[in-house]
Amino acid sequence: MSAAQGRLSQPTAKAVVLGTLGVTGFSLTLPVTRYADPAFGPELVGPGRALFAAVFAVTLLLVLRRPLFPPRRMLPSVLVVTGGTVIGYPLLVAHALESVSASHASVVLAFLPASTAVMAVLRASERPTRGFWVSCAAGTVLIVGYMTLQADSRFGVGDLELIGAVLAASAGYAEGGTLSRQVPGWVVTCWSLVCGVPGVAAIILIIGLPHHIALTWTTAAAFAYVALVSSLLAFVFWYKALAIGGIAKLGQVQLLQPILTMLFSALILGERLDITMMLIAVGVGVAVLSAQRTRVTRVKLDTESTQGTGNQVRRPPEGLCRRRRSASRRGLRRPDSEGDGGRG
Repeated sequence: MSAAQGRLSQPTAKAVVLGTLGVTGFSLTLPVTRYADPAFGPELVGPGRALFAAVFAVTLLLVLRRPLFPPRRMLPSVLVVTGGTVIGYPLLVAHALESVSASHASVVLAFLPASTAVMAVLRASERPTRGFWVSCAAGTVLIVGYMTLQADSRFGVGDLELIGAVLAASAGYAEGGTLSRQVPGWVVTCWSLVCGVPGVAAIILIIGLPHHIALTWTTAAAFAYVALVSSLLAFVFWYKALAIGGIAKLGQVQLLQPILTMLFSALILGERLDITMMLIAVGVGVAVLSAQRTRVTRVKLDTESTQGTGNQVRRPPEGLCRRRRSASRRGLRRPDSEGDGGRG
């Protein structure tokens, strides 16, 4: 099986803007989840929010006349997105926030951009340059170094849950970004929510709802945010950005997320800000900009599955196709080993 190298185009301003919008939406998730967790419980405010979001996802698919479920060939990929971003990440983060602070959680979640880049190499066949990895490491070291000094450094069960959340989310991001090259990102998001309904419902039925739900206007607003923005709208922006700019490169925009999370935590939870954090934010911004200026290639496999079968169909290299089309237009005769290539 042959492979051809196809260079990814440089991220456009549109991709960076969409990625920043998505990351801003994600940045509020930790403080808002921590605020709503005591009122609703980790199962409901974690994966349970997907049930609420799925209602809007179904409505959106019906109004815009899209199928409610992905085609069979895309179903395994959509299930990876569902398991990673609809069920795994929200559930693990919500449970972790019962035992660790938002700042402590940010220490572990700061590895998400690097983990996403690794998943992009493994799943999306992207090949970043050495300069990209240097920028990725520099931004990660800045954030983790700062937050390790600021947060409680004790390692416990909450940290294991956060590590699992990082792996789940990065796998879901890579798969969602790959799918978004074939169908719109909002469709991928809606499909993942619809496919996640049985799993989420099973979790809630097995574990059960909390005995007491402290419903107020503010806790209801917090739950609505994690359901509609964290689970739906932010992913629409994010997957579109990954599809346009590349999973590895645009994934580095998430280095800004821990900084934004601390800013929002100060506004919502009253956590303290300091000048060091602002200086770190500038350094992270430079690292993100540096990563966007590097070159990333993507290996495109010259095989595809025929519809309804698992047979592999080999496609000729694009350069050969162009030469054949050019020869055909000039009326030249091309030797053909499958036909009359042996005739004089």
